[in-house]
Amino acid sequence: MTLRDALATPDLRRLQAAWAAAAFGGWAFMVALAVHAYAEGGAAAVGLAALVRMVPAGLAAPLLGRIADRCSRRDVLLAGACARMVLLVALAVAAAAHGFAVTLVLGALFTIAQAAHKPAQAALIPSLATRPEAANALWSTIDNAAFIVGALAGGLLVATAGAPVAFATAALTFALAAALLANIKRDCPSLGTAHAFEARIRRGAVAEHKAGLSLFRNRELGVLVAVLSVSTLVEGMVDVLVVVTALEVVDVGEAGVGWLNGAWGVGGVLGGVLALRVATRALPLGTVLVGAPLIALAVLPAPVAALVALTTLGVGYSLVETAGITQIQRLTHNDIRARAFALLESSYWLTTGAGAMLAPLVIALTSPRGALVVAGVALPLAAVLTKLVPLRVATAARPAAA
Repeated sequence: MTLRDALATPDLRRLQAAWAAAAFGGWAFMVALAVHAYAEGGAAAVGLAALVRMVPAGLAAPLLGRIADRCSRRDVLLAGACARMVLLVALAVAAAAHGFAVTLVLGALFTIAQAAHKPAQAALIPSLATRPEAANALWSTIDNAAFIVGALAGGLLVATAGAPVAFATAALTFALAAALLANIKRDCPSLGTAHAFEARIRRGAVAEHKAGLSLFRNRELGVLVAVLSVSTLVEGMVDVLVVVTALEVVDVGEAGVGWLNGAWGVGGVLGGVLALRVATRALPLGTVLVGAPLIALAVLPAPVAALVALTTLGVGYSLVETAGITQIQRLTHNDIRARAFALLESSYWLTTGAGAMLAPLVIALTSPRGALVVAGVALPLAAVLTKLVPLRVATAARPAAA
């Protein structure tokens, strides 16, 4: 795989550029909202802001996936970008008026709209790319680069110009994303999807929900999603453990939290480049590169070791994400592909939140270094379960759900 494969067609290049703009704006929004929440109500408000972002998005994602399977995925992406642009403008106004309750509601709506993006994009890529795995690797690389630059920009904008300006600036990035997406050729739902949609409307909402879940009758897909869910649970734990590691394990102070998160982001960019080379071997390698550095850091708690460990962790997560997206694309039929990714997106929001709540409990029961070991062991152990069901990643798309 090469970068040329990842940018093989004009529409694919527009899609990747739109993702870069949207990812930058999304990370800037997240940081701006957290800082604004702290200014309004301290640490408790930051936690509340995170809660109202994660839970509604996790619950809404399956519905958004069904919409992306029924409609043009380009249109879903375009509508999501436009919605986020409008919501960010409204957030700027609410923040300027110090309407924190309104800000939280708008932040929840923003994240719900954001939850529609990845399932629609993951389902659209196979129709635009000759080598979807290359496009997925670049997608992951862009996301990690946007995390570094967008989070930094969001923090600087809030510090120098205030939250309203930060939100308004982020809105411009979604205007750019919308312009790029509007120039992608509109895809159409397949005839089978349209007929299935009509049948499910007749059967009712309950039957539609069961039809969405039926894709996990494919045991290979179910095991894969389970492993990916463990990876995001661990990610939520590591979000907390980064702070605890900086302050208690390696004693590098509050500034060290930023350095360790930055190292994670840099590792993610490097992992995206590596994913272009390792292809289908990325998943087992990625699980090892997530788990081993956490265990090593527990054994050797030193500042340099922490930087190396978080960089390696970032590489591992990028490989896991790229391989997971590619394999789900190959294991699902086009008619249900967005729903598969929507369930994964729902799992992401819910499991990262659960991981963030689990980490303090594990720390209390063991120690910060003990929690690093627990987090480090979890994903490689989960990956061993995939040996029970060989993942035939080169297999063609599976049949559609009934």
